[in-house]
Amino acid sequence: MGRLEDLAVHYANAARWELSEALNRIASLDDEGTLHDKDLGRIAYAYQRMSWWQQVTDLTHGSEETVDGGTALLTVRQRAHESLINARPVNNGGLFAQAMAESRRGGARAFLDATEKLAEALALPSDQDARSAGIDIPTTATSESRPS
Repeated sequence: MGRLEDLAVHYANAARWELSEALNRIASLDDEGTLHDKDLGRIAYAYQRMSWWQQVTDLTHGSEETVDGGTALLTVRQRAHESLINARPVNNGGLFAQAMAESRRGGARAFLDATEKLAEALALPSDQDARSAGIDIPTTATSESRPS
């Protein structure tokens, strides 16, 4: 298991702990039994964040075909990004439906933010970066036919 896989497990465990802490609020309600909307929001957000990290660890440590940490992170990042882009606005359904949609977006955004630096380190260099580093980039027919 490599460094990225270890980091994914660390982040997944931190997200599980955050969810556990949020759920403990329900388990240990005071005598009044007061549960606030912010408590439910915290649970929903923590669950969504944890689910993205769970997808990464499922890919790296799954019982079926596993992939390396870089591939898993980039795959799940793409899913999270697509979920943000393709999220349908919630116009009907009341405040609860809107709050859950916001939790899904927040969890995806938190996952993307947490993995941004990791993804940048894994990304292939752009043409400009590669040329400045002295890496030969194969030219295409269109780039060869352009006048200088």
